[in-house]
Amino acid sequence: MIAIDIQERLSPHISNINEILPRIKKLLRVWRIFKLNILITEQEKLGETLGEIRDILWSNDIPVIRKTYFSCARDSKFLHELKRINPSQIVLIGIEAHICVLQTALDLIEEGYEVHIVLDAIGSRNENDKKVAIDKMTIAGAIPTTTEIIIYELLKSSRDEHFKEILKIVKEN
Repeated sequence: MIAIDIQERLSPHISNINEILPRIKKLLRVWRIFKLNILITEQEKLGETLGEIRDILWSNDIPVIRKTYFSCARDSKFLHELKRINPSQIVLIGIEAHICVLQTALDLIEEGYEVHIVLDAIGSRNENDKKVAIDKMTIAGAIPTTTEIIIYELLKSSRDEHFKEILKIVKEN
């Protein structure tokens, strides 16, 4: 999963951030339970990743990639980390949907990755920009999904050893 630019100076300006942020936190907690790879990006000059996100993730094993390009896929450190973890599928969450999420998705699709966009865990300042970005990403080949869909796809069964723990997370508001 790539958590794009969920930063202090940008987040307060995002439409529906109060709905998006809890979903982002759920996804990150579930990713940690399953021990799946997470990359965090920060756009230069927009402050650090939000404290409530850092509280879930901050450890030495999760790289924070500070970038100047809007597309993560144009940053050499990001590409190095992506090559290191070698994913077949990439899940994108974060902000802003019509800038950094969009450009990252398009570049990763062009490079041959299967890209999933968690529609209820991305945001923009303007809802119309988000809608158009979703349309562009989907037309380009990104797979739209939601927080609950992707969590249950990971679980696969109520017999999963993590089911009860994750069910509690899913039911949180």
